[in-house]
Amino acid sequence: MPFTLSTMSICSIEDIAAHTKAPFWFQLYVMRDRGFIERLIDRAKAARCGALVLTLDLQILGQRHKDLKNGLSAPPKPTLSTMLNLMTKPRWCLGMLGTKRRQFGNIVGHVSGVGDMGSLAEWTAKQFDPQLNWGDVEWIKKRWGGKLILKGIQDVEDARLAVDSGADALIVSNHGGRQLDGAESSIHALPRIVEAVGSQIEVHMDGGIRSGQDVLKAWALGAKGTYIGRAFLYGLGAMGQPGVAKALEIIHKELDLTMAFSGHTQLKNVTREILLPGTYPTA
Repeated sequence: MPFTLSTMSICSIEDIAAHTKAPFWFQLYVMRDRGFIERLIDRAKAARCGALVLTLDLQILGQRHKDLKNGLSAPPKPTLSTMLNLMTKPRWCLGMLGTKRRQFGNIVGHVSGVGDMGSLAEWTAKQFDPQLNWGDVEWIKKRWGGKLILKGIQDVEDARLAVDSGADALIVSNHGGRQLDGAESSIHALPRIVEAVGSQIEVHMDGGIRSGQDVLKAWALGAKGTYIGRAFLYGLGAMGQPGVAKALEIIHKELDLTMAFSGHTQLKNVTREILLPGTYPTA
């Protein structure tokens, strides 16, 4: 499965293309500056990204309670608690001091007037476009010309509109639960979306995948692909690249073992019959 690079990532599209031969996708956040979006799409094409993942649920930044509690901001604002925390992690601090990349590489240097974290934060706050609509999706698909995946679908009506838009796949996702507190979980929304459009478009799921068993449950409910964020980031934070490899290894092993205990050797034969009745959402 390819990994996905974001508009708001530290490394630029060109950085990734220059340092890997593995396939990767690009996740697009739509801004008011359509010229910037056109250039971003063209850069993704030039880097031979395998698919464009269009984010539908970040046109307004949510009230992220953990970010507010922890004082997360761009640029970071040092506080007594964060300084004390950093003092307990000298190895990490030295590693960060030695890194070459401390900006959002897909934006800084590619937008007039944005040259540091301060100007970046001001530009970003004004740029998320709440007027994103299905006409924009059509325009982006035409400009891109390749595989288009729509991320952030949570209800049947939007899933049907995704089919009508000509997208190649959709991702059932609530943005990790960070955008709207109390939003329905992805696994709960998944079955009815699969039932409504699963024969017309490939349905994937994002959110809450922490183990191989989670992967198998999502597959059993109709997802043809699942995405992980925190699981591999925990590995990255703990051990760097070997930690990511270890996290993927653990998930793979858990998936194999759960399939074996469920009496299956091929994923394509797994259905919701492996799940206990009454323990999973239905359409």
